[in-house]
Amino acid sequence: MQVSAASVASYTPPRPAAGSAPSPAPAADLTQLAVAQTNVKMAAAAGAALGQVTAELSGALVDISA
Repeated sequence: MQVSAASVASYTPPRPAAGSAPSPAPAADLTQLAVAQTNVKMAAAAGAALGQVTAELSGALVDISA
């Protein structure tokens, strides 16, 4: 099958209607979300470890496996 350039229709995207709803929010950057989630987990783990060490030094036992 052959297609000539003269028979190819050009694509023009549809125009939004006047007064239509605002465009949706831009897509979230998943890398930034993953880094933020990792930072929160690391902060929680560091806090739990610090609590464990503090408790061990004071003679109490704290369960941080949760």
